[in-house]
Amino acid sequence: MSKLGEVPMRHIYVSLLGMLFTVGALGSVIPPNIEKTVVFIYTDEAATPGHAYGTGFLMGIPVPMHPEQSWVYLVTAQHVLHTDGNDLSSPLLPALFVRINRKSGDSSVSGVPLRTSGPFKTVFLSPDPDVDIAVLPLSVADPDQFDVQILPEVLLANEEDIKTLHIGIGTDMFFAGMFTPFQGQKRNQPIVRFGRLAMIPEEKINFNGHSIDAYLVETFSFGGNSGSPVFFYPSVDNMHGELMFGPTTVKIAGVMKGFFGDIEPILAAQVTGQNDQAVRTIPVSKSNTGVAVVVPAAHIKEILHSVELEKLRQTALSASHQSQ
Repeated sequence: MSKLGEVPMRHIYVSLLGMLFTVGALGSVIPPNIEKTVVFIYTDEAATPGHAYGTGFLMGIPVPMHPEQSWVYLVTAQHVLHTDGNDLSSPLLPALFVRINRKSGDSSVSGVPLRTSGPFKTVFLSPDPDVDIAVLPLSVADPDQFDVQILPEVLLANEEDIKTLHIGIGTDMFFAGMFTPFQGQKRNQPIVRFGRLAMIPEEKINFNGHSIDAYLVETFSFGGNSGSPVFFYPSVDNMHGELMFGPTTVKIAGVMKGFFGDIEPILAAQVTGQNDQAVRTIPVSKSNTGVAVVVPAAHIKEILHSVELEKLRQTALSASHQSQ
């Protein structure tokens, strides 16, 4: 189990695991490595179920002239980092604890201190405060021991992908994430849920009092899924009524933010007790509408290639060359 500490950029690279995210035809199962793309996030080092806080996934930026190596980043929803997940202006937690599966059949927990400034800054965000995505450089010792897939940025869906893959209303989608009732005792046990693209808003939508860019997906998200990677799964018949033959391609649509009905004010309901006892008031929350909110992948790329992270990678390269 790793301890909290400094995270100098020069140590943040591991071998980039290859993934082939193409499958056969409509009705095929998802790529088998999908469940290996996610990690679970907790607020205590023991990773106890009661301190489960969300899901994350790892992305890699190749090291120039060393394509077999990559700087690795944890991507999750920004609200997972806050003391009040419903309020992005609330203070950050002091640290997150990331549980990662190991090839030995168990898992280990890495502590990530949360710092938004200074030479050991660990939290990188969009300049738009309403973008609910956080990127954190992740340093892991002996990376070959881990049973996890690091996603290359080529999988991030862009505008060209939307056009060439004919992604639109009705496109199949899925996401992998934490199932809070059963997280796994020895190692992460992700659940995969499926749905369809329900809306690509032409303007920002209002969610919890904020105007945000988002895809709306007809699927059931729930507590613990925040930060999950959400994938487009365009099938062989993804042309408007035309049948296409060839492989199905998986692309990262974005990051799971939540669902309508999730972040809502607690309401009061009046109920009558057994045997016609006195009416009493109990707190209730609105039901899940079955529409999930996904922050588009373009914002992940924006942060990964921000001026700050580009500068840190360049500094790490310079330091590496000087040490050789």
